[in-house]
This record gives sequence, C-alpha cells and structure tokens, in this order.
Amino acid sequence: MKKTIVLLLTAAVLVSGAAAYATGALTGESLISKSYITDTYVPDVEKQVSQRVQERTEQAYQAALTALNQAHSAYLAQVGSSGGSGSGETVGTGTYVSALTDLRFKKGDVITLSTGSGGMLLAGDAWISYTGGGVVDVTAGETVLSGTAMVPRHRYLAGENTTASLTITSDTAVLSVEGYYSLAASGSVDYNALADALFEMGLFQGSGTTYGSGYDLENPTTRIMGVVMFLRLIGEEQAALSSTAVNPFVDTPAWCDRYVAYAFEKGYTNGVGESASGALYFAPDRQISAEEYMTLILRALGYTDSGAAPDFTWDTALSKAVSWGILSSGEQAMLSQSQFLRAQVVYLSYFALNAPMKGGGVLLDRTVSSGGLNRSQLEQIMAAVTVPRL
Repeated sequence: MKKTIVLLLTAAVLVSGAAAYATGALTGESLISKSYITDTYVPDVEKQVSQRVQERTEQAYQAALTALNQAHSAYLAQVGSSGGSGSGETVGTGTYVSALTDLRFKKGDVITLSTGSGGMLLAGDAWISYTGGGVVDVTAGETVLSGTAMVPRHRYLAGENTTASLTITSDTAVLSVEGYYSLAASGSVDYNALADALFEMGLFQGSGTTYGSGYDLENPTTRIMGVVMFLRLIGEEQAALSSTAVNPFVDTPAWCDRYVAYAFEKGYTNGVGESASGALYFAPDRQISAEEYMTLILRALGYTDSGAAPDFTWDTALSKAVSWGILSSGEQAMLSQSQFLRAQVVYLSYFALNAPMKGGGVLLDRTVSSGGLNRSQLEQIMAAVTVPRL
C-alpha cells in the first residue's frame, strides 16, 4: 500500500515536470535536460515522497496501536486478568482464559460466553443459544441460529453485545473455551469426578486422546477395555502383565495379549465362540454391555454364573446386583435405558469398590490386598468425592 502511494505521488509530480520540459520543447529550448530528470530529479522526488508517506504511515500506525492497547487494557481490567499464561483465572462468577482450554462438563451444565469469547465442542453433545447480536460459526463462516446443536470441532464466537449459552445435553462433554466465561453447574451425575478419583487411585487410565484428560467417557466400551478396567479394579493388572498363561484366542492384538490370557486362565472371562476349525475368538473390539461388565464385577465379588447351582446368569446380572445390595433400582434403570459408555463403566467401577463381597467385606479389601495398594490413601481420595448415587 505504501509503495503504491509513493508511485502515485511521484507520477503526479513527474507530470508537472514533464509539462515544463514540453513547454521548452515547443519554443525550441529545453528548460530541463533529460539526464537531469532521469538521474537527479526523479530520484529526489521519490525520496521526498517516500519520506512524507513514511511519516504519515507512522503517525497512523501509532494512533491505531494506542487505540488497540487502550481497548486491550480495558478488556483485561473488565475480566480481571493479566492475560499472559492462558490458564484460567476466576473472576467473580466467571473465569478468563487467553487461549483455547479444554474442560470437562456434565449433563445440564450451562457455560455462558460473553462478547469476544468462544468455544469448540470436542466430545459429547451441546446446544447453543444466545441473546443479543449473534454467534458466528467461524469454521463454517456463517451465523448460527439460536437453539441449535453445536457441530463438533467447529469454533464458535460470541458477537458484539451477545451473551451465548452452551448447554451440555450428553452425560459428559469436553468443551474448549477461550475468553471470558461462567458456569452454571447442574446436579446431574458427575462422571468426570468419578473418573478423576479412579485415575488418582491408579485404577483408571485414559486412552491416549490428547483432550479431556484422555478419558473418552463419551465413547462406547469394548470387551477388551472392560477386561483391562476390571483387572485394574481388582488390583490384578500387574499380575496379568507378568503372567505366562497361554492366550487361546486368535483375534487379540499383541498389546492386550497378557490381559486376555490371564483373565481367561483365572476364569474371569470367556470368548464369544469358535470357528469350524476350532479356533477360539474373543472379539476384543465388540462393544461390551452393562450386563457383561456387571458379570465381571459379580465374579470378583465371589458370585458364580457357572456350575450346577449358579448364583446368576449374565442376563440377570443387573437384577441380582440390586437384590444383593450392589446396585440401586435407580442405577439398574439408568444402565438398562442408556447406552453403556466409558462414563457408565467408571460409575460402576467406582461404586463397586464399596460393594459387599459374598463372603464378607467389600471389594476394596480385595483391591488393596491384590494390588499392594495403600488403603488409607485410597480412602482419603474417595472421601473427597461428593457424587451421590442414583
């Protein structure tokens, strides 16, 4: 832009010079020599014009920079943050983050964004509504209607004079927010808090996903995930990893070989069938149901589903768990009516630790004994959890 202005102004000046040169030519005399115009006059004009443009540009730049700094300082004063670290700082009833920050929420939570703030849904489901000007889907490059579902991995921005509300509609969700936001927490089951507690206890690990602590609570659970979680829950993961048992299944990947071999040898799990040639299959990637996972827990509690007089069968696992005081009727209803996700695996696993064993005591006794864990530390972590049961 600056170069264009210089060229235009230079051309204007040169037109005047050319006119003078032409006037001399009409009278037979050249008032200005061609060499003077080319070697002296033009370079000097360009230098003067460039200097003037630079002065004017610098003045405009400094004025704009001052205005921007004043606006930035006013905004930081409004949210009460220095804005340098990108980590959240609580301000009254809200928080300010200077860069997209991943946070976990639960069903019914409402996250409010003010003008200039944004959000991106990474996992789960949420609806967006607003009052005022509008909300822009920056990824799609369009304004969104109030009361519509957020598109995963689309970046939304609250416009001028706008208050946007993001309402979580799934059991759990991961939302990345930036700018100034506030949270109105719901009273729904906090699966996230249960996952945090199990993780701190060393009984639950993430899947390696780079957002939402890697918990993936919004995803279904596979059979192999269920077995690994179960072995951690009863304190026998290390025993499984050091096991020399033979893996009879032909369809399990190398990373889970020891888990499956150990669980099969101990009678904790069985395969899904065999081929005509006699090859056994485990179906590690098939989704596990609530009844199947509860079957594992009941086996750990000392109940049997085999032999001449089994205590239960896989399809009666939930109802039997209610009659034995392991589940409540509300929990049975929840597990029967909703999709069995990693969130529900976390719920069952956490509360199973205090479930009564058939022969006396609770599952936590077995977990501590088998895993060589510090009981007082585990109980201290559990004491900080305030999530009520259904």
